[in-house]
Amino acid sequence: MGQNGRVQPRPSPLDPLLNPEGGGIELLLGNEAVLRGAIEAGIGFACGYPGTPSTEVSDGFAALAPHLGIPFEYSVNEKVALEMAFAASLAGARSIVAMKHLGLMAAGDPLSTIPYIGTVAGLVIVSAGDPSCLTSPNEQDQRHLADALHLPMLDPPTPQAALEATRFAFELSEGCGLPVVLRPTTRVCHTAAPVRLGAVSPREVRGFQRAPQRFLPVPANARRMRSEIEERLALARELIAAGDWLTESGEGRTAVFSSGAPSATCADLLRAAGAEKDIVHLSSSVVFPLPAEELVERLTSLERVLVVEELSPYLEDHLRALCQLHRLPLEVLGKRTGHLPTAFEYEPGVIAAGLHAAFGIGSRPAPDELAATPPVRPPVLCAACPHRSSFFAARAALGAEKHFFNDIGCYTLGCGGPLDAGDALLCMGAGFSLAAGVARTTGERTVGFLGDSTFFHSGMPALLNAAKEEVDMVAVVLDNEITAMTGFQESPTTAAASPREPDDAPGDIATIARALGARRVETVDPHDLPGTIAAFRRAEEHSGLSVVIAKRPCPVAEQRAEGRAPAPPLPAFTIDPALCGTCGRSSCGKRCGQGVDPGYERALIRARVLEDGAESAQPPVAPCTQRCPLYLCVQGYAAHIAAGNYADALELIMSELPLPDSVCRVCHTPCEAACVRSELDEPVAVNDLKRFVLDWAAEQDEPPYRPRRAPANGLRAGVVGAGPAGLAAAHELILRGYTVDLYDAAERPGGLLRSGIPAYRLPREALERDVERILALGIQFHPGRTLGADLDLETLLEDHAAVVVALGAPRSLELGLPGEGPETVGALAYLRDASPRRARAVLVVGGGSSAIDSARVARRRGAERVWVACLEEGSELPASAREVAEAEREGVEILTRARAERRVATGVELIGVRPRVSGARKPADFESLARGARALPAPQAHFPGDAARCLREEGAVSLEVDLVVTALGQAVDPDVLPDLLDPAGEAVSAAPESGATAHPRVFAAGDLAAGPRTVTDVIASGLRAAWGLDRSLRGAERADERRPPPLVSTEPPLGRPGIPRRDDGARRRPVELDPQAAIGSFDEVVGRLDEREARAEAERCMVCGLCGNCRSCVDLFGCPAILSGTDGALRIDAALCVGCGVCADFCPNGAIAPIAEPAQASASASAGAGAGAGANAGTDTEVSA
Repeated sequence: MGQNGRVQPRPSPLDPLLNPEGGGIELLLGNEAVLRGAIEAGIGFACGYPGTPSTEVSDGFAALAPHLGIPFEYSVNEKVALEMAFAASLAGARSIVAMKHLGLMAAGDPLSTIPYIGTVAGLVIVSAGDPSCLTSPNEQDQRHLADALHLPMLDPPTPQAALEATRFAFELSEGCGLPVVLRPTTRVCHTAAPVRLGAVSPREVRGFQRAPQRFLPVPANARRMRSEIEERLALARELIAAGDWLTESGEGRTAVFSSGAPSATCADLLRAAGAEKDIVHLSSSVVFPLPAEELVERLTSLERVLVVEELSPYLEDHLRALCQLHRLPLEVLGKRTGHLPTAFEYEPGVIAAGLHAAFGIGSRPAPDELAATPPVRPPVLCAACPHRSSFFAARAALGAEKHFFNDIGCYTLGCGGPLDAGDALLCMGAGFSLAAGVARTTGERTVGFLGDSTFFHSGMPALLNAAKEEVDMVAVVLDNEITAMTGFQESPTTAAASPREPDDAPGDIATIARALGARRVETVDPHDLPGTIAAFRRAEEHSGLSVVIAKRPCPVAEQRAEGRAPAPPLPAFTIDPALCGTCGRSSCGKRCGQGVDPGYERALIRARVLEDGAESAQPPVAPCTQRCPLYLCVQGYAAHIAAGNYADALELIMSELPLPDSVCRVCHTPCEAACVRSELDEPVAVNDLKRFVLDWAAEQDEPPYRPRRAPANGLRAGVVGAGPAGLAAAHELILRGYTVDLYDAAERPGGLLRSGIPAYRLPREALERDVERILALGIQFHPGRTLGADLDLETLLEDHAAVVVALGAPRSLELGLPGEGPETVGALAYLRDASPRRARAVLVVGGGSSAIDSARVARRRGAERVWVACLEEGSELPASAREVAEAEREGVEILTRARAERRVATGVELIGVRPRVSGARKPADFESLARGARALPAPQAHFPGDAARCLREEGAVSLEVDLVVTALGQAVDPDVLPDLLDPAGEAVSAAPESGATAHPRVFAAGDLAAGPRTVTDVIASGLRAAWGLDRSLRGAERADERRPPPLVSTEPPLGRPGIPRRDDGARRRPVELDPQAAIGSFDEVVGRLDEREARAEAERCMVCGLCGNCRSCVDLFGCPAILSGTDGALRIDAALCVGCGVCADFCPNGAIAPIAEPAQASASASAGAGAGAGANAGTDTEVSA
């Protein structure tokens, strides 16, 4: 308002505050009134440290200082700010310093001593209180410091009083020689009210005058100074008593005594109740020293007084002390008597309840009205805030278990969900100290976060301490080049923070960190997610102190910057609903029923974001799953293991695999052969990961996973053969609701798993866990029953609605070597033989798993020399590379491109061969490399390596052996189901996708059916046969509720070639028995990964396929532009999206992309890549080791 009382237009917010004339009325915030009061007092120096609710005071001086011609600074902390303001006072300039209530404690060192020295020119400390912790971690009542440190303190109730108190505070400070604390609270600071302005006094700087006796508080001087404080306080009381700082209204024997913001509320409530004339209202704007004489005089005529003040009963206790000292018979009510609460800001209802309880005026508010609180709205970081990316990357890289210690500021917004970047929080700068203390106490590696401003405020000593003590921690500085939360004040990392040359920032954090002793310092752009995650992983792997500086300007501050041309807007992003939440295995009916888990999501996004600018199209199904006969979701259980969710990983495995304990030991790992990681370093150890989960499950008190069984359907099914195919079929049928009879010629189920795979590869206790788990479902096992002997198909079909025949191939293919010589035995017979005769030297012919098993068994049975002769090259061997390597470690010699030619008295003669055609497998497809028409006489092998050398140089070799084991493959018994055999008589003719045969009620699986004969392949055939049986009996709709694994395609898997990565983690390998110890027993050779190794190995998985169990953009990132609809579908609000593209960088399904302009689709897509996924190329990374 102008002098005529009308509201005048404000062309600039600076104009009314700079108006040199008094008498006008303006609508001002309480903080603006403080600002104006300091100007009217002739302020000569201003500084502060940003902190709500005092922020507008320092921000106002930052804007007005050039117009006022006074120095101003945002000091690096409150201690420095107070010291600067005190120095200005010593130099003869009235000075003001602004901070929040917590700042007084940060400035406690100088604050404690300044009253001893005293002020020269007036010094006012604005320390704004924050009842209810609205913007602070506590609501500390700084009024108690007034008594403790001898500080006059004023507590204005309104903006008008704030202006007057500020102006008076300078006079009081100069009159008594003490600094004066001005304590406006949040309600006063941020309330706008009409304020009458006063005239502006001229600024005066008298200069610094030496006075060692006064200004040097060495002990001798300090003792004298202490006595002078009492004189200064006495002067303060006189000056306060001379002013109008204790106001009184109303009459009567009862009174309200109030101070600060509650004074205005009390006046309103008394007026509303019609009691403003009947109840005395004493309001004091002075906290310390109270005008005791005047107060006692006014209390003498009273009988009862209610003290209304926020927070602690400071005035109430002082009033009681006065009454006791002066023997006043006054009843003092307040917090001590339960009339008012001791915590939080006083809403009108709280004070009304106190007035009603004390004096019976008004009506008591309903309890629910007093208890009502507004609904909590979780604060969120702004869209494109670099802190979000930093927290997101840290949690993704370091995992959910890593302990994070956070900081005060915008960073605090990352403490809760979805970023979960704060396990503890104390005060500014304590992120480093808390992390260091926990690390030193527990021995765990911790993470501490600080912002750039708090790094300079109080973080540098903490970092120096951590470097000095060589603390095992990661110190993260979040540098957005601004103090954003309190109003976008400059940070020392920006050039604008000092008068130095443009682009010459005075506080380079990386340089300072190195100077403080940090040996490893890395600077990253947090919007480069691959680079940032990789940096966090490097920091985690490094022992001792690692510093990561996440540096990127605050985008909001950049938009607000004056004199800078606005950057053209980046294209907003959109979510493709065809990819978002889509499971690649859904088309085969194999989408799992698992829910969304944050740890799992972190594993997904960590795998994806470490791809460095990948442009390869993402296959719907990962190559490992495409090649897995059981179609297991490898990426799913790998991600669960990486997240530590072992029960969920177990569910994904066991829901599709009925013999997991066996398969995790004997699988031929086609998944690893297809692994995309092979092109970078080595494939992921998929089978070792399964083994880890299954061994973990075996150690639990209760089974972590129990399969879901359908209700009984009233049908009975028979399964003949209890090998892996039969066990799988029986397991699947009982889960589908069938009553199942399982028949086998052996006394225990297992088939080849029990009789054909040695215990050092498949311990019997592991096999028994699988068998018992299956039988425990209620399957009736009938041992000693042989099809074609005491069991016939007709009888089975009479007793069962349908039958699955899952017999093995019991007949070993014979070698047919000419000549006479050592004994020859088939591999399966040799492996089953419980008491074989001892052989000193053994030749095994063949290159598959049975051949390698036979060779290794021979070593365990005492053979000194063992050879394996095979037609294939080493890379072509059917046996897995791991099995071959283990055999060679145990002393088995592998002779490739070798064919057994004939037996002789001393052993066997071999010749070298080469294939006549590509892909040759049969002996007839190879030609001899031996010299001449015959390969004989052949050089004889005596020492390890001689045989291979002779084959290579001479084309033939003669081996002295006692036993020949043939491992050339197996054949089915043609007398079993002769009517259902294929024309060649090699297998039952059955549909590979369902096991259906020519008989409508007979289904075939396992070795009996045509197809691959690995353990996992025959298990898959058993599952498909069970599905085929169910489909034929109950129809497709019911049967397809549980779809079997699809057939493995003969086409090459859809891969993702040429994807660069930001990680180079080597494959983790389980421990193995020493070779000499291994051949001395049948103990299991390959151990398991420990938990740390398993999780690290699982993190190597690149998660190549689409996953439907992901909402990471919402659950983990929390960008306000990404919204979830009522139907659960996710979308991006284009109006809120700023086009940073970070969400596109980590989306596991690649479902997020920039919106393409219709006329510039390709150009927009390119720009979006530059802003998002492609932005990684612009990372400026520094590493010092």
